[in-house]
Amino acid sequence: MALDTMLAAEIEQQLKAMDEKERAQFTLDLVEVVHRYATSDAVGEEKVDGESDGLDAVLEAARRHAESARGTAV
Repeated sequence: MALDTMLAAEIEQQLKAMDEKERAQFTLDLVEVVHRYATSDAVGEEKVDGESDGLDAVLEAARRHAESARGTAV
C-alpha cells in the first residue's frame, strides 16, 4: 500500500470519531503544516511563482471554516 493511501486511511479513521468542531480544527492544523512545509525555504523544493498565493487562500479558507465551526466567525 502506498504511503499516501495509508495516510489517507488513517486520517479518515481519525475524522470519523470527531465532531464538526474537531474536524474543522484538525483540517486547519493539517493545512497549516502543509503550508509551512511548502513555503519553507529550508525544504529545498523549487518554488513556482504565485504558488504561495494559492496555498495562502487554502489556509485562509481552513481558518474561516474552523472559526465558523467554533461559532466565532465574524
